[in-house]
Parts: sequence; C-alpha cells; structure tokens
Amino acid sequence: MDLNSELRFDADPAAVFAMLTDEAYIEKKTMAANAIRHQASVRRDGDRVTIDLLRVMPPDVPDFVRRFVGETIDIKQRDTWGPAAADGSRDGSIELEMSGAPVRATGTMRLAANGATTVLTIKALLKASVPLVGGKIEQAVHQGLMHAVKVEERVGNDWLAGKR
Repeated sequence: MDLNSELRFDADPAAVFAMLTDEAYIEKKTMAANAIRHQASVRRDGDRVTIDLLRVMPPDVPDFVRRFVGETIDIKQRDTWGPAAADGSRDGSIELEMSGAPVRATGTMRLAANGATTVLTIKALLKASVPLVGGKIEQAVHQGLMHAVKVEERVGNDWLAGKR
C-alpha cells in the first residue's frame, strides 16, 4: 500500500531541518502522537544525519491486528538525510518496522522550499506480510501513520512559531 504525504511548514528548509533533527522536537512530536514512551538518537556525519526513533504506542488498532502486536506496538523508524543542496533542499530515506508484526515501510523523503513554506514529501511503500489479512493490517497501520503525520505537521508549525 502506498504511504504518501506532504507536510507543510512555515519556515525555510534550513530551519525546518534543524527542527526535524532536534531531539527535543522529536520528543514533543512523539508524545503528541500518544506514545507511551520513546527512545531517539540523532547522529551526524558532516552534513548527513541519521535519526533512529523507537516509539512504543498503545495498540489503538482493530482486534484482528492486536493479536499480531500484543499489548503495545513498537515502531522502529530510521530517517537518513543526505547533505543540503545549494537551495537548502535535502533528500533522504525512511524505514519503519513494527516489532512483533511483519509490517514494514520503506521509501524516500524530500525537504524543499515551496514559496514561503517548506514541504516535506514522503513516498513509501507499506507492506504487511500476513496471508489473508495483510491488506487489512496495512489499512489499519496506514490510518495510524497518517494521523501521526498530521500531528507532526501541527506540532512542527507550533514549534517553528515558538510554542515549544
């Protein structure tokens, strides 16, 4: 299942990138999305950045999905960003994996100016490798991830406006 989204932020790409790689912002957006707990690390190698995030989420999914994930849903995410171009844009990759369930998402990210805003575009493929119910699991996970994207956009714009 395709997992595509665009997040719009009211700032230039450099400010948005600084926010996306700030551990305090990562904590704020993760907790705003109802995480029970999380663990994040940001590693820099020159102008390249890797963010590893583990979110422990409540099992707010249909019962047939809950039997695969248990009492919590552990989502491991790795965002890898390349160096900035002259205009501040960046390209990256994203990987998501749910512990205890055969669900993965892999794709690309692009951060680029669009007028006075910056757009973070995510294009990924979400796959649940479960016979018969894989499509239903993908739909449930997709819904949760799209909710998290909306939360991240709201929290990000508040952050950029100084509401930290």
